[in-house]
Amino acid sequence: MNPSELFNQVKELIEKKDFSAAQAFIEQHKDDLGDYFNQAKDLLAGVKGADGVLDKVKGLFGK
Repeated sequence: MNPSELFNQVKELIEKKDFSAAQAFIEQHKDDLGDYFNQAKDLLAGVKGADGVLDKVKGLFGK
């Protein structure tokens, strides 16, 4: 797989909300991702952060 295909795989895992698998995939392919490595890490961190904020907001309203 080329770096672009690997990055697309990361995006698919994130879309499925399989964050642990996405993290493992990024670490496993960090050398193969090349320039996409930091983008993949940032994407995962951003999504996990946004998901955590949504959970906190839901908790405030008891939902």
